[in-house]
Amino acid sequence: MAHTPISNAGLVTSAVLAAGLALAPAPSQAIGTTFSFNLGSATASPAAPLAAPNKTFTATADGRSLNLVFQNAQRPNGNAKPVSATADGLCIYKAGGAGLDDVGRTNCGRRNPGNGTGVANQESIELFFDQQVELLSYRYGSLLVGRGNPLLTWGDPNSPVVSTETLFDKQIDTSYAFTNPFIVQANQILTITGTGGGRGTSSTQALLSGLVVRAFPQEPPAASIVPGPLPLLGAMAAFGWSRRLRSRLSHSGPVAPSRDRNGSPA
Repeated sequence: MAHTPISNAGLVTSAVLAAGLALAPAPSQAIGTTFSFNLGSATASPAAPLAAPNKTFTATADGRSLNLVFQNAQRPNGNAKPVSATADGLCIYKAGGAGLDDVGRTNCGRRNPGNGTGVANQESIELFFDQQVELLSYRYGSLLVGRGNPLLTWGDPNSPVVSTETLFDKQIDTSYAFTNPFIVQANQILTITGTGGGRGTSSTQALLSGLVVRAFPQEPPAASIVPGPLPLLGAMAAFGWSRRLRSRLSHSGPVAPSRDRNGSPA
């Protein structure tokens, strides 16, 4: 079997290409850090009382922390209703009568959601993150759906980008991907707004027990950015030029001072 000879130039080129492939950075696999929030009263801050002006939750992953804050949206009269968190999750929507078809009290774990003295309905609640994130999925710890077509809309009140989630086809302790995942800027307020849940004495109640989001990679401080290595071919060229320069300097002798005809320095 005949073998094709390989020239020295071919060997050098092959070695350079192989070295270049070895030094080339691998493609990035991670596009962000995924955080999973548990939204029961045990993980809320403050944990007590059950109802507070706001509830903060913290999730950690890959050495990072992400904070999520829920605060109640304003009532029509301008007063804010406190946020209620129970062992089953955080109350994000309550509408309708005293209970599910008049069976028991279902006001987000209290006789009335919030501070227990206001109206039973809670049509909206606000939330924000302290970093830029993308919404991924959610789950309910308690869900009672009455007559009608109850919907929950997640979105910035000033933006057309929203995700509308139905309630009639959901189960508790089951993760559901958002129908329209979207990116939320740091400290951008989102509103969860419910509609269609109250029909007569029928009641709808949704307690959110979990929320999963993806936070994007954090930019390193400018001072910590160090230059990367020179490209392989450029580094080799620089090394060759430096070697030639050193060779020329080593072969050149010292320069003697010029003298006149009598041998004296000029």
